[in-house]
Amino acid sequence: MITQIQLKKVTSYGSNLATLETDKAINLIYGLNGSGKTTLSNFLSNTSAVDFSECNVTGLSDEKILVYNQNFVDKNFHEQDHLSGIFTLSEGNAEAKAKIESAQTQIKKIDKLLKDEQGQSGFLFEREKIENRLKETQNSAKTKIWEIKDNYHGGDRILEFCLDGFNKSDKLSFFKQFLEVVKDQEKPAKSLEILKKEALETQGENAKTYNVSDISKIDFDSQAVEANSIFSEVIVGNENLAISSLIQELRNSDWVKVGLSYLPGEINSKEACPFCQENTISSELHHQIKSYFDAVYENKIHEIKNLENDYSDIFELVPSLQKIFENPFFKEKKQEVELLHKNLVTKLSRNLSLIKEKRLSPSKTFTLDETHIEIQAFNNLIEKVHVEINEHNQKIQNREATKDAIKKDFWVNLRWEYDQTVDWYLSETAKTDTDLQVVNEKIKTLEDEKEAQKGKIKEAQKEQVNIDEAVNNINTQLDRMAVEDFEIQKIDEFSYQIRRIGKESNQFKTLSEGEKTIISFLYFLELCKGKENRDEVSSKKIVVIDDPISSLSHMYIFNIAQLIKRYFWKQEDGFNQVFVLTHSLYFFHELMGRRLKKKTTKIFRVQKKQSGSEISEMQEDEIQNDYQAYWTILREHDESASNALLANSMRNILEHFFGFIEVEDFDKILITLDETEYNSFIRYVHRESHSDLTNLSDMKEIDPDIFKSAFKKVFEDAGYPDHYKKMMQV
Repeated sequence: MITQIQLKKVTSYGSNLATLETDKAINLIYGLNGSGKTTLSNFLSNTSAVDFSECNVTGLSDEKILVYNQNFVDKNFHEQDHLSGIFTLSEGNAEAKAKIESAQTQIKKIDKLLKDEQGQSGFLFEREKIENRLKETQNSAKTKIWEIKDNYHGGDRILEFCLDGFNKSDKLSFFKQFLEVVKDQEKPAKSLEILKKEALETQGENAKTYNVSDISKIDFDSQAVEANSIFSEVIVGNENLAISSLIQELRNSDWVKVGLSYLPGEINSKEACPFCQENTISSELHHQIKSYFDAVYENKIHEIKNLENDYSDIFELVPSLQKIFENPFFKEKKQEVELLHKNLVTKLSRNLSLIKEKRLSPSKTFTLDETHIEIQAFNNLIEKVHVEINEHNQKIQNREATKDAIKKDFWVNLRWEYDQTVDWYLSETAKTDTDLQVVNEKIKTLEDEKEAQKGKIKEAQKEQVNIDEAVNNINTQLDRMAVEDFEIQKIDEFSYQIRRIGKESNQFKTLSEGEKTIISFLYFLELCKGKENRDEVSSKKIVVIDDPISSLSHMYIFNIAQLIKRYFWKQEDGFNQVFVLTHSLYFFHELMGRRLKKKTTKIFRVQKKQSGSEISEMQEDEIQNDYQAYWTILREHDESASNALLANSMRNILEHFFGFIEVEDFDKILITLDETEYNSFIRYVHRESHSDLTNLSDMKEIDPDIFKSAFKKVFEDAGYPDHYKKMMQV
C-alpha cells in the first residue's frame, strides 16, 4: 500500500518536493489541466524511469500498479490493431477454484509473517531494522575515517599525495579502501610528524642534498700529548755548578731564567741585577747562571713548545657551533651538540692553558685531562649525523621510491591511529551479518513456500483461463450505457477487436473521442479484474485512474463514476488501494457521493504555482463547483502563482457568467474597455481556446495587475459590481 509519493524536478514540479501522504485506501485528487496530475500517474506507471530519478514512492511491497491515463490508451489502442486479450478465471471448475483459494490463503499467511499491513512487524520488517542498524554502523565508521581526507587533503598539506588512489569525493568508497589497509603487528617507528618532515625535505620545492665533509670527525690522537710524562717532570738547569744550590734554594729557577733575558750577552764589569737593581752581577755570576740553563734544559723547553703547537692544532680542528649549526641535521640535535661540544672544548682549553704554563714555568708539574672519551662521543655524534645525511641524499636521488615509502608508512600510521574504529566496525558488522543471515534464511524459507503456492495456482488455473468473460462483460457495459452501434468481438484465443454493426474490419479509428474514452476505460476495468497473461498469479492491486472522462457528456461521466465506485470502493477482488485524478468538479462530486466514508478516504488538490506544482490535502467542505473554483484561483493568486492560470480562470468566469448565467453577448461586454490600456486582456479573452493552457503563445503579455483591473471593470461596466465583490469576498 502506497503511503507517500514525492515528486521533484519533473515537468511542472520544481526543485521543492511535492508530497502526497496517505494511509487510506481511496484517494481522490483534484487539479486543473496542466497542474501536474498526469505526471503523477505516469510516475506510478513506471517509477524507475530516468525522468523520475528525483521522485520516490514509499510503502509498496509486491502490489501490482495498474494505471489508466493517456499513455495507457496510446499503448493499448493507438499502437496496435487489436486489443491484447484479458484473461479471467472461469467459474466452471470448482475443484481448481478451491485449490487456488487454498493457495491464496497460504500466501496471505506467508505475507503476514513476512510483513504486516502497517509494516511494523514480520521478518521483512526485522530485516529492515537489521539493515538500518548496519547502515548506521557504517555511517558512523565512515564519517570517522573521513577525518583523514579532511585533515590531509587540500591547501598546502605536504602529505596530500598519500591520498592518491583513494576516492576523495565519496565517503563510502574512501572507507572501503581504508579497510583494505593491512595493520602491521608493530607500531610504526616513524610518526606522522616525522613523515611530514621527511616529505618536506625530500619532496618539497626546497629539497636539497648536503655534503658530509662540511663537518668532519676530529681525527687525531690527543693522548699522545695529554699522557706525555714531561708535564709531571720538574725541569731545572745544571746542578753541578756552584750557583745551582742557590737557585734550588730559591726554588724558582723559572724566575731566574726570566731574569737572565734582561742581561746583556757579554758582561765586562758588574751589571745591575734585573730584580734588585744593584750592581751585583759579575761576569762569572752571569756565566754560571747561563751555564745552569744548559742544552738539556733547552731541549725540554723546545719539546714543550712542540707539544703546545700540536695541541693548539688539535684545538683548531674542533669546528665552531656556528659552523656546525649551518647544517640543519646538526641543528635538529642542538642540545646534544652543544653539550658534547662544550665538554670537549672545556677540557681542550684547560689542557692548552696548562701546557702554556708549563712552557713558561718548566719546574712546575701538571696533569692534563684526558679527552679521548669526549672526542669519541663528539665523533660518534658526527658519524650518526653523516648517516642521516647520506640517507637523506639517497632519498632525494630516489625521490619516487622515497615518496612510495612515505605513503606506505603514512597509511600504516593511520591504520594504527584508527584501529579502534575499524575493530568496532568489524565487530558490529559481524554481529549484524549473523543476525541478517538468520532472518534471511527464515525469509527465504517463506518466499520459497510462497513461490510453491503460486506454482499450485498456475497449475490449477491452466485449463480455466479464457477471455470470453472479459468480452461479455465489456459488451454488457456498452449495452447498459446505451452504446449500440459497436461491440467487442473475439478474434482468437488471446485477443479481440472493436467492430461496428455490418463492418468486418477493426473500427477503433472510426470512434469518436468520447467513444474511445468509454471503450478504453471498460477495457481497463476488465484488466484490473483479470490478468494480462496465462501465467500471471493474482496479487493485491493498486489502481490509478487519471481523468477517464475526456470528451464525455454528463451522462457518461455519471456512468464512469458509478463503475469506479462499484468496482473499487469496496476493496474487494484484490483491489488494495485506488487513486483517482480529475480536473472536473462534477466528476469529483460524483465520486465523493454520500456513502464515501472518511475513515477510508482522503482528498487532495494539485496546484501549479510559479515555483512548481504542489500537492495539498483537502477537507470535504473545501470542494466547490467549477465556477467557484475559478474565483478561488483569483482570490489566492500571488507572485508565486502562474499568471497564465490567473488569465485562463478569468476567461472561464467571464464566459460562464455572461454566456450562460446572464445570457449576454460576450463581445459587447468588452466594448466598454479601453483598447489602449487593456489591449492584451481583450486579445487574450478573444482567443479560441477556452480552457487549455498549453496553446497559449503570448503569455509574456500577461500583466496580472492590468488583467485584474480589466476583469473588475468588466463587471462594474456591465452593472454587476456586487457579484464581483461577493465572489472576491471583498
